[in-house]
Amino acid sequence: MAKEPLFLNTRDVATMLNVHPNTILRWIKSGKLPSSKIGSQYRISIEAIENRVSRTGLGTRIIAVANQKGGVAKTTTVLNLAAGFEEKGKKVLVVDLDPQGGCAVSLGISTDSLNKTVYTVLINDAVTFEDIIIKTSHHFDLAPSNIDLAGAEVELRQLLGAEQILKRKLRDVVEKYDFILLDCPPSLGMLTINALTAADELLIPMSMEVLALRGLDMLAKTVSKIRAITNSDLTYLGVLATKYDRRTLNSQEIFEALQKASRDAGIKMFNTYITSSVRFAESPNLKAPLILIDPKHEGSKAYAQIVEEIING
Repeated sequence: MAKEPLFLNTRDVATMLNVHPNTILRWIKSGKLPSSKIGSQYRISIEAIENRVSRTGLGTRIIAVANQKGGVAKTTTVLNLAAGFEEKGKKVLVVDLDPQGGCAVSLGISTDSLNKTVYTVLINDAVTFEDIIIKTSHHFDLAPSNIDLAGAEVELRQLLGAEQILKRKLRDVVEKYDFILLDCPPSLGMLTINALTAADELLIPMSMEVLALRGLDMLAKTVSKIRAITNSDLTYLGVLATKYDRRTLNSQEIFEALQKASRDAGIKMFNTYITSSVRFAESPNLKAPLILIDPKHEGSKAYAQIVEEIING
């Protein structure tokens, strides 16, 4: 008689795979790890772990970094996290979905002469991410954009299943990476909708300004619609306070208000905040993220802490 398959709980599987139990739950809910539910507990078979985990790149996490307001340090956050993940031995792809091409510019890469960019991938079925990816000198990969991408907001609306195009195109490369970071434009248009549809998680940088609170509410409403229509598995990675100035009472008050607003919305807020510093503005001149230029800087240490929190769940 054949043996009954051995089933493990989420904590046992997490220990076996050396990841946080929350990561196992995320894989289950996204359909990447087959399981059974007995009461309120999930059970995963050894066969599912052996047959699926080793082959399908379950560790890949697609994180959209989004906020409809500009100037909140989205690109700064993406590049510093990418460099931080790489220092932890993770394979990272940065996808620049902002027509300003800030990721490439911040790394000293000229985008004006690029014949193929993220725009080409989204609009042309024959072009894949493999065709445009640049290997940066900081060891993470970049899918660059330039001003051509601005036209995608209109052109995507004319295509069938427009909101699913990025998700579909990423399938070709997703298993090659531990993290794929999507740097979203400062709007809630088609490019951001594509990012939220393709992502597993959403990270929301929030600068310490009064309008940040209103922006969180607007973004939360958009996420609710995305979950209802195109991506029911999208989860919040958290809210990250940026441009925090400890010298001002204003930053402290907005930080505390944002903590309350996040709790009320059921969204985690990182306790670590990113301080306001001219060093972040200077880093593009040195063509590298601050976490690599000056790892002892307060802002670099903060991003390193966020990297640890994300990796460890």
